[in-house]
Amino acid sequence: MQYEVTSLNTKRLLAGSLRKFMREKSFSKITVSEICLDCGVNRKTFYYHFEDIYALLKWILDQEASIIFENCDLHGDFKEIILYILNYIDSNRQFLNSIYDSLGYDGLREFLREDFIYLLSSIISMLEKQEQYYLEPDFHQFLCQFYAGALSGILKDFLTELHPKSHEEIQERISQTLETSLLSLIRAKGTKVS
Repeated sequence: MQYEVTSLNTKRLLAGSLRKFMREKSFSKITVSEICLDCGVNRKTFYYHFEDIYALLKWILDQEASIIFENCDLHGDFKEIILYILNYIDSNRQFLNSIYDSLGYDGLREFLREDFIYLLSSIISMLEKQEQYYLEPDFHQFLCQFYAGALSGILKDFLTELHPKSHEEIQERISQTLETSLLSLIRAKGTKVS
């Protein structure tokens, strides 16, 4: 147990350093050596915990995604989840833009892909249960991937401020689109549970 706490604290220390440097310069300009020096750890410690700086960044995003999912009821109103994500983007705009500037849209989308798929899978499962229809697993996965791509595009526009709409307008549009289309698809392609 003590080892796990120490390991988590080391990861958090490295993550804090990376975030600090990302406020000062582009992600692509940050080195493992700088992070290690800033944290007072050696490179061996860094590589014990992370394969490279991208793995550290992925860990940070995964930790933040888990916080989002913990703070939102994934089996409740998903409008709340969308608003929470929009607020997260606003609060972390500089950090996310640094990632976007360094990795481009495809890189940022790839980092967020698994989290969006998890989120959408939870929403689809909630709607299936509500409607008492169940989709074939392959189709369920297809819908997760399809909507994850669409959602990441909309959120990228919001991040780069190409979407002049308010949080509430974007939230309403996304939730209406998801709810209407997913319910329709679940009813048309799902199997009714007796």
